[in-house]
Amino acid sequence: MKNKSILVIDEKAFSRISSAILESMGYMVELFTNVENLSAKLCKSEIGLIITSYPYCALMLDEINKWNIATIVLTDNLDGKLYNRLREVEKSYCMIKPLDYDKFKSVVHEIMDGEIVFQGGYNIV
Repeated sequence: MKNKSILVIDEKAFSRISSAILESMGYMVELFTNVENLSAKLCKSEIGLIITSYPYCALMLDEINKWNIATIVLTDNLDGKLYNRLREVEKSYCMIKPLDYDKFKSVVHEIMDGEIVFQGGYNIV
């Protein structure tokens, strides 16, 4: 997935932080906040990974799942609603905030380099 970019769909504050971290790792990063045009964005881009947060992404998870793109969902709190939503996303990782940035970078690296074999369902990191 070396030629694919990472799409960060999140609020502006975390988008800037995650973008800086990912770009320092050598990845192409696209920031996206216009959730109404998500489908158009996904069909026009070579996206290897989506990073977003919950509940910000709650309404987008169905659309993301249609494209079968690996997704990291960041959250402050794991609850029943989030578990149910994650079950619907085939290639998802959930990370709890505050983030362990070394673990975050490691998971991103493993996904983008194809070191992770997704077997369906979600993983909590």
